[in-house]
Amino acid sequence: MEATEAQDKTQQTNDPQKGKSAASIVALVLGIIALVTSFLPIINNLSFVLALVGAVFAVIGLVGVLRGKKGGRGFSIAAVIVNVLAIAIVLGTQSAYSSAINEATKGTISTEDGSSAAAASTSAESATADKYSIADEQMTGDDYTTTISGTFINLTDSQLGYVSISYNLFDADGNQIGTAYANTSNLDAGGTWKFEAVGMYGQAKVASYKLADVTGF
Repeated sequence: MEATEAQDKTQQTNDPQKGKSAASIVALVLGIIALVTSFLPIINNLSFVLALVGAVFAVIGLVGVLRGKKGGRGFSIAAVIVNVLAIAIVLGTQSAYSSAINEATKGTISTEDGSSAAAASTSAESATADKYSIADEQMTGDDYTTTISGTFINLTDSQLGYVSISYNLFDADGNQIGTAYANTSNLDAGGTWKFEAVGMYGQAKVASYKLADVTGF
């Protein structure tokens, strides 16, 4: 009698007609989606959530299979492995991206400078910052534009892929009437840039100017 019952249980466990665990199927689908997107910045935050949910479903499905309620043991184990692998990849890639961003921003310049000079001044040197210096500023122009020219020096130990400078322009009463802009790219470490920041205001209207912002990365 006992041998017969044991044989029946074995037949139920190995029954080829027994359906696969629905939880394992859901888990595998979630795991595959999470694994495929686990390398993508920002998006892999969602991948991490999908993999966690998938791992829960995978465990539920595997428990059901081990108890003989559902078939597809290998399928369930694969679901667990895929979701765990996706979680590991997300954590690894996010750590790598974070390190890369920190390294890339070491030479970044982003500052607002309060240095200013009168329009009549022929050469006004700005204060030197840790990562750059600006010298030999002067204002020229015509009836339609005002140009602030000078020399920008990259004091960082790495190339700046992009640099922009802006100056606020003021009238004789101290009112800001416009802004002059200049930008360049691929400025080598220690390199100099002879810039010309142009504003679309006639020079006769501009009495003074002030360095407003320097951005570089």
